[in-house]
Amino acid sequence: MINIIFKKIIIFDTFEEKAVSMKFMTGINIITSSEINGTDRGKSVLLRSLYHSLGADAFFDSKWNEKSKIYILFFMVDNLEYCIYRSQQFFKIFKNNELLISTSNRTELAEFLGDIFKYKIYLPKKNSESLVIAPPAYSYLFNFLDQDYYVGTKFNSFNKLSQFSNFKLDVIYSHLGIYNQEYFNLIRKKESIERYIKDKKNQENEIEIMKIRAHDILEGFTCPETIKALEDDLKIEVERYSKLLSEMNKIRNKLVSLRNELEEQKITENQLSTYSNNQENVLKKILKTKICPECSTTLSDNINVMSRKYNLIENIITLKDNIKIQIQQTEKEIDSNEKLYFNLTIKLKEIDSKINTRQNKIKDFAKVKGLNILIDELNHDLVKNNIEIKEFEFTLKPIMKEIKKIKKRIKNIDENYSILIDQLKNRFQLNELEKNSYDSMKSSFCASGSNKPLSTVIWYLVLNQLKRNYNKEGTFFPMVFDSPNNAEMDKNKKHALIEYILEESPNFKQLIISAIGFKSEEYIKDKNVNIKLLENNKYELLSKKEYMCNLDLLKRLNDA
Repeated sequence: MINIIFKKIIIFDTFEEKAVSMKFMTGINIITSSEINGTDRGKSVLLRSLYHSLGADAFFDSKWNEKSKIYILFFMVDNLEYCIYRSQQFFKIFKNNELLISTSNRTELAEFLGDIFKYKIYLPKKNSESLVIAPPAYSYLFNFLDQDYYVGTKFNSFNKLSQFSNFKLDVIYSHLGIYNQEYFNLIRKKESIERYIKDKKNQENEIEIMKIRAHDILEGFTCPETIKALEDDLKIEVERYSKLLSEMNKIRNKLVSLRNELEEQKITENQLSTYSNNQENVLKKILKTKICPECSTTLSDNINVMSRKYNLIENIITLKDNIKIQIQQTEKEIDSNEKLYFNLTIKLKEIDSKINTRQNKIKDFAKVKGLNILIDELNHDLVKNNIEIKEFEFTLKPIMKEIKKIKKRIKNIDENYSILIDQLKNRFQLNELEKNSYDSMKSSFCASGSNKPLSTVIWYLVLNQLKRNYNKEGTFFPMVFDSPNNAEMDKNKKHALIEYILEESPNFKQLIISAIGFKSEEYIKDKNVNIKLLENNKYELLSKKEYMCNLDLLKRLNDA
């Protein structure tokens, strides 16, 4: 068990050059003022400043100029004395006048104070799975009640607690020794493994769907020959196709040549017919005019000329017959080659069809082979997934076993919590509290009206009692109640509330209470109590005299 004891606090106002100091002792400390007009003397300022000095952020009213304030708190951790210096967001920690750390980083402060107190709280970061060390305020939540926040089962006495969402249970079980960094790491590991197993099972479902689809596709294929045989067969058909195409090209070229030749023959035939007709006309003209067509002279004898013309005409007729024979032969050859080309075209289509068939078979073979390989790989993945799932389920078992133990402890704590609240409910006749509002730590309650402060104090003291029961080797801070009797309660209830707090005082190494009009004779019996009566004027807690008395200390710590 580690106990922290507050020894002395000094608050400086460097602008006004004023200060206040207050010593505390082990056991009960009561800060009080007159019952008659004793408000606004600075009781709450003193009590708020204690944990504020240690890195929490207390609520101060608007008249309290935080920018000009410096807090120096001397405290003991078991038998070691430390001093902490706070100026706005800047901190220094000393041990035996030796500066240990100076920082404006609240995380660094939490780490360092956590090492001194042997106690740190780790909380899940907002919108993240990562754990971070909580600022110092979360370590003090069990131990400070601000006069304005007696509002039932809520931790509201410090400012700036919203950086973690739903931290209440995590903080409670951390103080009770249930939740710590090991626990949160255990939970994170469990969640990580469960997510991994879930992902693997989702993968299994996807793999099964892919297998079904692959089998459906395979049913549309026949198993072809070997790929080598298919490729050889394809090569043969491709060669045949190539040869046939070459032969068709030759025939096509020959047809072009024949068609050109036929055209020339027909032109020659036409020219011969025209020439023959011209010569016949010439003969007719000679017979009629007896004039030579060549020299235009009158012929005494036209037989020789006409004989030559008739011979020429006969030659032309013979030529025309020869040309016609050539035309017929050319046309036959064209017809023969066209038929041959047509037959080759049919053969080419047949070979092309065979090539496509061979290619499709090769594709089918590749598909079948690929799908079979895919199915084999899917089966391998299923086996691998199954092995990994079993391995992680095996890894998860001891984790779940440890978490189950922790849940069992939590259940036991909740049961004791409910019993303790129930006993105090009956003792103080808080009949408005429903059983389901305190059957576990998850539930919340707050009595109404004048019973609200009492129900709040009950909750805080029950939490501390549970901490003593379940975390005996833990770290215990001074219990600080700021003005529990300032609330609107009748005299009997105020008396009962203070009496209850003092009754619980033996359970704390140090108890600090501020209470207006406190009369020791009404409560204290055979107890060593440190009572401090504030007699300063309203809003004049700090004085010039105290400032001068402590100025050397301020300068020394400021210069360090």
